[in-house]
Amino acid sequence: MEKREELYAGKAKSVYKTDDPDRVIMVFRNDTSAFDGKRIEQLDRKGMVNNK
Repeated sequence: MEKREELYAGKAKSVYKTDDPDRVIMVFRNDTSAFDGKRIEQLDRKGMVNNK
């Protein structure tokens, strides 16, 4: 499956179009934020847990 253009990018994930019109690729990030984004840190394995 080939990753193509980005359809959505938010605080926690990005969604990409693929060469299969019935499927997308979702990439979850380990970023976590507090205080309206003033404090951003990496939380190990957060992306993996959100993917389940």
